[in-house]
Amino acid sequence: MNDQTDVRNAPAIEAIRPGIEASPPATLPSYEDPRLSRNSNFRWIVAGSTIALLGSQFSSLAMPWLVLKLTGDPFALATVMVISGVPQILLLLFGGGLADMYSPKKIMVWSYICCALLLFGLSALLFADSIELWMIDVFAFTTGLVFGLSIPASFSLIASTLPKEMVPAASSAVGSIRQVAAFVGPLLAGALLGVSQDGEVTATAAKAAPDVTIFAIAFLIDGIGLGLVALIMHQVVFRPVPRVDDQPKSAFNLMPAVRWFLADRQALTVLCYWMLVAFVLSGPVRICLPLLAEQSTGLGAQAYGILVSANAVGVFIGMTALGLLRAKLSNRLWPAILVLDGVAAALLVAVGLVHPTLSYALFVYIGLLVLIGTRGGFVEIAWFSWLQQRYPDDIRGRATSVFMVISTINISGSVALSGWLSRQMPAKELFIIAGAASLVVVAIGAVLRMSGLLRVDG
Repeated sequence: MNDQTDVRNAPAIEAIRPGIEASPPATLPSYEDPRLSRNSNFRWIVAGSTIALLGSQFSSLAMPWLVLKLTGDPFALATVMVISGVPQILLLLFGGGLADMYSPKKIMVWSYICCALLLFGLSALLFADSIELWMIDVFAFTTGLVFGLSIPASFSLIASTLPKEMVPAASSAVGSIRQVAAFVGPLLAGALLGVSQDGEVTATAAKAAPDVTIFAIAFLIDGIGLGLVALIMHQVVFRPVPRVDDQPKSAFNLMPAVRWFLADRQALTVLCYWMLVAFVLSGPVRICLPLLAEQSTGLGAQAYGILVSANAVGVFIGMTALGLLRAKLSNRLWPAILVLDGVAAALLVAVGLVHPTLSYALFVYIGLLVLIGTRGGFVEIAWFSWLQQRYPDDIRGRATSVFMVISTINISGSVALSGWLSRQMPAKELFIIAGAASLVVVAIGAVLRMSGLLRVDG
């Protein structure tokens, strides 16, 4: 990484004039304050992240519930998710180069504005009761385009605006604060969407043309929130990135980032392991969780919101634990991650075994999802903050693009496969298969760890 002059360590310029005292040191700009809680960039990031996440919970719960209400087909839900992921895969490549070549702030601000306008449009269609499934597909594709451009800039936000020594603490703090919003948001969204509850999410129920006004309100709330986030992000000050001789002339030049991943064996090995775990866990949870909430509890959207909130509580616990135990686990981080991955896999099998036979299933699922979320918060923040610190500054945006493209392809493939399998087997069998496959991946990871191939410095 390139060293940069730190103005905090520069000596104050003193006036050398007879009879005049040296002038006091200049006050640091608030965005360079070394105290995390008083750094203005950190405060703006916290505010924007919290609002964005609160709003996104309304859309995140409304979208799958709306699709299932209209069609009763989990494969249609998987199709919408894949349609959203495809343009992200294409434009993530372009977005990372833009983040390196141009202003990440402008990219993020205009992306939030565009997404807000798209949400307002979808909300208007729902208010007019003119929605059809193809319109939802178009919305998913268009928002995928916009987010594909902005994700690299947003994922490198903390590393691009705060001093490097503050990145781990800031990542943990922002993650924990956001998880509080992730707990509150689904409860509010579930309560709102519960007003529209009109029976099971099945093909028969879908023919009854459910009232979509509540869904319109949910998307409108998210649109207003993104508009506010655009204003907030305009206040964040990004530090300048020094140009190097091989700076790409084109935003499509990802070869420096690709070469970095291939040369860094630690990052490449850990990335492969993470991809395998994410593939076998992501799809079943995303596709089957709404079905699980409906079939096992009868509470529909309200139960769905409660389960998502339970998972958020677990993520908060995992992130907080990581912040508290970082020093003690610095040399034992990946053994801890392997243990947590193994626990998550076993819990997924447990979900399949109890689904949907228990009258008190909701309480069982809450406990299981809290534990699975704890694993997610600890593992993903540990891995991602380590990787963000490892990126060289001059290719940070493109390296994030490469990572996000791989991640999006991986999750989209998992979602598509899970949607297809949901037509072939009950949800409980899908959970059991996913959990068993995860245990196999963890066992492979343990062998790699013992052989010294799967490790992280520090």
